[in-house]
Parts: sequence; C-alpha cells; structure tokens
Amino acid sequence: TPQQNKYSYKLIGCDKEWNFVGASKIAYYTNIDPGNYTFQVRASNNDGTWNDRVTTIQIEVRPPLWRTVYAYIVYVLIVLCLLLYIRHRGIRKIRMQFAHEQEKEKAKQLIEQERRESEKLHELDLLKIKFLTNLSHEFRTPISLILAPADKLLSAPIDPAISGQVHVMKRNARRLLNLVNQLLDFRKMEEQELRLNLVPGDMIAFIKEAADSFRDLSERKKIDFRLNAEPEHLLVAFDHDKIERIIFNLLSNAFKFTGEGGAVSLNVACDETSIAGEKCALRLEVIDNGAGIPVEIQQKIFERFYQYENAVSILNQGSGIGLSITREFVELHGGTISVASTPGKGSVFTVNLPVTTLPAMDESEALKNSERPEEDTVSEITASEEVATEVSARLPTVLLVEDNEEMRYYLKDNLKALYNVVEAANGKEGWQKALSCHPQLIVSDISMPEMNGIDLSKKIKSDKRTTHIPVILLTALTGEEEQLKGLETGANDYLTKPFNFEILNAKIKNLLMLNRTLKDTYSKQIHVCGNDIEIESGDAKLLNNIVRYIEDKLNDPELSVEELSRHVGMSRGSLYTKLLELTGLTPLEYIRSVKLDKAVILLEKSDYNVAQIAYMTGFGTPSWFSNKFKAKYNMLPSEYQNLKRKDRQVAQEAL
Repeated sequence: TPQQNKYSYKLIGCDKEWNFVGASKIAYYTNIDPGNYTFQVRASNNDGTWNDRVTTIQIEVRPPLWRTVYAYIVYVLIVLCLLLYIRHRGIRKIRMQFAHEQEKEKAKQLIEQERRESEKLHELDLLKIKFLTNLSHEFRTPISLILAPADKLLSAPIDPAISGQVHVMKRNARRLLNLVNQLLDFRKMEEQELRLNLVPGDMIAFIKEAADSFRDLSERKKIDFRLNAEPEHLLVAFDHDKIERIIFNLLSNAFKFTGEGGAVSLNVACDETSIAGEKCALRLEVIDNGAGIPVEIQQKIFERFYQYENAVSILNQGSGIGLSITREFVELHGGTISVASTPGKGSVFTVNLPVTTLPAMDESEALKNSERPEEDTVSEITASEEVATEVSARLPTVLLVEDNEEMRYYLKDNLKALYNVVEAANGKEGWQKALSCHPQLIVSDISMPEMNGIDLSKKIKSDKRTTHIPVILLTALTGEEEQLKGLETGANDYLTKPFNFEILNAKIKNLLMLNRTLKDTYSKQIHVCGNDIEIESGDAKLLNNIVRYIEDKLNDPELSVEELSRHVGMSRGSLYTKLLELTGLTPLEYIRSVKLDKAVILLEKSDYNVAQIAYMTGFGTPSWFSNKFKAKYNMLPSEYQNLKRKDRQVAQEAL
C-alpha cells in the first residue's frame, strides 16, 4: 500500500531538524539566502518503519540581480559617487561662503574707502569754504575802506564834478561788494544754507535802483541801456538781497557780452493787475544784442563753473557761478528762468516770479523797506547827535581791536575826536589792554590772529573785572548764524563790513550812554545814604559799611584799599572784584568818588575854602583835589563853589 507511505525532508544549511509531512510529496521553501544546499528526503512504510537510505539532491540558490556582485559593485560606485558629490557640495558651499565673505570684505573695504574719500572731500570742502570765507573777509575790509570815506565825502558839501566821481566810485565799490557776496552765496549753496528772507517793499523801485548801478558802465561802453517798467509800483514781499543779485548777475552778463554801441534793456511787467492779497506773475526780461549763445549750450550756462568759450574775445568772462546762483535764487522764490538766444544777434533772459501783492495800508512801510539791507550796502543814516562834551572832561576810552592796520587807522582817525582810542592788533593784545586801560567800550573785529573776536568777547564777558564793558563786534561774515554766534558770546551789538561809520558812532554813543545811565542811577541809590535808609540786601549792607568807614576816615589822606579790605573782612582781590561788579569802579576809584561826593556837599553848604575842603576830605594837596574834581564834574572846585553861591543869592533875592 504505497499510498500510506510517509515522508520527511531536510534542507541542510537551512533546516536543523527533519520536517515530517506525512503522505505529502511537496516541500516549500521561501526567502532562502543564496548559496549551496543539500536537500535530503526519506520515507517510511505504512507500519511506520523509516528507511535508512536517504535520497540527496544538491541545490544552488542564485542571488537576485540586486544582490549580485555587479549589483554590489554598482552600490559601491553609487556610494562613492554620493560621497564625492557630498564632498563636492561641501567644498562648493565652503567656496561660496568664502567668496561671500570676500565680497563682504570687499564691500566693507569699498565702503571704508568711500568713507575716507568722503571725509577727504568734506575736508576739501571745509578748506574751500574756509578759503572763500577768508577771501570774503579780505575783500570786505578794503571795500569798507572805499565805501565809508565815499559816504563821508557825499555827506559833506563838495563840488558837483567831484561828487559825480565819488558816486561812480561808490557804485563800483558796491558792484565789487556784490561779486564778493557771490562767493558767500556759493558757500551757502554748498552747505545747503540758502533760504529766503522776505521783507515787504516796492519791487519796481528796488529794481530801478539796482539797475542804476549800470548807468556809468553803459555810458563808458556807449551802450544804449533802457529800463521799461509797466507798473509804477508793485508792493510785494521779496528777498531784497537775492532779487538785487538776480538783477546784477543778468545785467552784468548782458553788458559783458555786448560790444560797444550795442543795446541792453530791462523790461519789467506784471501779467495781470491784481488786488491786494492776490497773486500775480512778475516777468523780468533782460534783452541784449550781443554775441548770443548757441542752442546746444543754452541750458549748460546755468550749471556751476560752466564757461562758454566764445569766439568773441571777451576779457574777464567770470568764474561761471553767477548764472548758477541766479537760478538758485529764482527757484527759491518759486519762479523759473529761461534763455532764448541766437548767435550773433543777442540773448533774452526771462525770469518769471510768482508774487503776492500787499494791502494798501502797508504802502508806506513797504516803500521804506525797499531800500537795500544794511548788511550788503552802506546806508545813508547819519548820527542823530554828537557826544555832549559837558558829560565829562575826559573823553570816554574806547578800545579798538582790529588786525588790519588800514582799517584800524581809519576807525581811529574818525573816532579820536570823540573818544580816547586805545589800539590793539589782535585779541590777545586786546585782552591785555582791556585789563590795563579799563575802557568804557570795546570795538573788536572777529577774524584775528592769536585770539579771535568771539573768544575775546567770551573772555571779557566771563571775567568779573571786564563783564560790565560793552562789546561791539565787526566782521565780514554776513550770515545769520555768524551773527547769532557773535551775540551768544555776550556781545552787545554786531556790525557787518562794509558799514557806515556814522552807524558805528551812533551805536558806540548809545551803549556808552546806556552804561553811564545805569551806573549813575545805581550810584544815586547807594552813595552816602547809610544812616537814612535801612537796606536789607547783603550787597547794599556791604556798600553802606564801606561808605560809613570812608566817612569815618574821610580826612585821612593815608586811607588805603588794604585798610578797607581788612575792615570789611575781605581780601583785596575779592573786594576789587565785588566793587567792580556792583559799581563799575575799582576800590581806589570808589573811595575817591565818595570823598568827592562829600566835597560837593561841603562846597554847597559850608563856607570853607577849597584848600580846607581838600584836606577835610582826605586829599593830600589842593591841586590834586582840584584835578580829580574837574575830572569828575567838568569844572574846578572854586568854579563850582561860586556857581552854587550865585544860585543861593538868586534864590534869596527871589524870596
């Protein structure tokens, strides 16, 4: 019965035990690793007796394609390629990072280089600005020495022929001043400091006055110069300085490129007649029949430093900044400027300015304001009064600090008749003179060697010995910032060159009068009033103590400052500073002032003679007493005594 035979099998290398499958004749193996195996099979009969003979088969299991040697080689190659790719990516990333770092470093170097170049350019700009400022200062001083004597000559009655020549000199000096101001305008353009200073005025009258400066030039070059203004008056708010510069530059350019026998005209028109408060378009046209400008360069002439190489031989074609500044000024007013020109036939410069008319009630003020600003022209103001000689026998001492010898000589020559003038050539010398001479006022230039006027003013106003002295600063710098800087030092007033001498004289007189009034008012409150008024402040108590001590020692000619300082419990230096601060007098001058005040009382109310009063008030000799009395009261003690006696007699006769 072979159907009942049973089987078992074993795959050596895979199975450890025999697999009994009964009567089944099929063996199943899955997922066998590649390799060589031995498959064994044995059988048993139906009685369960197993045959000892084993049937054997050799089996070779081949690997799949992905596990072959070639596959592993491919795998290794792929891994190697992957490693190489990763390494390549890493190297490229490092290179990119390195390149990026290099670019950043280069960018930093470029930025640093640009910064250094910018700093160098800024330093060059500062040097340029300093050069322009110094150049302006050097120009303005000799211009002052031309304009001031010209004004003085014109204020005096002189021959009409000479007066005409002086007027020509004055007009040309003012034109030279305008050229100097162009340098300052260029500096302000570089520093972005240009701004409008609108002042009400009659623009038509102002333009006519500015154009009159070219009358002598037109006569000399035989050029027919005409001014046509459609409205007689136009009251608007405008920047006088900049409008004058616009007119000057356009007319100067027209006359420069117009030959002898040519024609130049200035036309002024308002597009529409408007009532007060409404806007109108003001049109200025400067027309000439000169050399003309080619079309291709007509817009370039408004660029800075551009100079047209004209075939016509023209001397002194300028620096190339005049029209550039003109355009800046026109645009500041919100206007436009254009040029139309034909070579050989002439040019037409057109300026359109939007302006707002003023109300009629402002007419008188506007007409008054149509004059040129004081800082750029020499005004025609004259001093209202001269210094009264009866105020003091001694002339007030004025310290003049100026490095320009000619300017210093001119100022001294004009001031010496009214003041005792002390000179100093620089700020350092001026400070020493201020300490030694005790001036009543100081007039100082700003730009000086050793110590400039700003530092000198700061030093004067910060020292208790000199803080009471008024200071007037003179400078060629016209900007408001420079004026503010000067006034912030404590200076009492500020004048820009060129200036009118009469204005300086009036300012000196007013400051001296104000200082004298304050001192007299304060002295009247503190002189010899100790027993009548109870004074509570510490300074007044100190002054009363000093006055009482001087009265106690009144007839002592040996009374000294040392004794007075010991009496009040202060050092001599502290007493000097305190008295100078409170009264404007040194201790010695204050002692003498109190004694003279007592002498005045004795001269008025007693019958003592001058010699007796001199000894009673502590003066060593009557002559010394008379000298000091006359210095303070402008008369001798005997004259004063006789005057008071006559007054008493007149009063008694009247009663």
